[in-house]
Amino acid sequence: MIGLAAGMEMADMAWEVKCREEDMKQRALENERHAIDDARRAVDEKAQQLQVVANQGALFAGFSMVVLVESSIPEALNGALLAVFGSAVAMTIALFLVSTLNSTYILVAILR
Repeated sequence: MIGLAAGMEMADMAWEVKCREEDMKQRALENERHAIDDARRAVDEKAQQLQVVANQGALFAGFSMVVLVESSIPEALNGALLAVFGSAVAMTIALFLVSTLNSTYILVAILR
């Protein structure tokens, strides 16, 4: 009888060890899945932020272009001042468009 009880206890312990190992494997898989989901969420969030930056850059470039076209410049304005104003607006438009392109390229690289 003592041998049978000891054998049962050994079988129970072996079963518990086996169940524990399976549980640890399952938890490791779940942790990996959660890590992958978190990484996907982070990538989606960064992609959305880049898309917003690209859209804002394009919008600001458009507004700058409208300011350049629609501004009423007096006839008696100094030519050098006009050249500085035109250069500043043109550089603003160019920089906003470059930032838009950079954001779009990074977005394409992330979402590939």
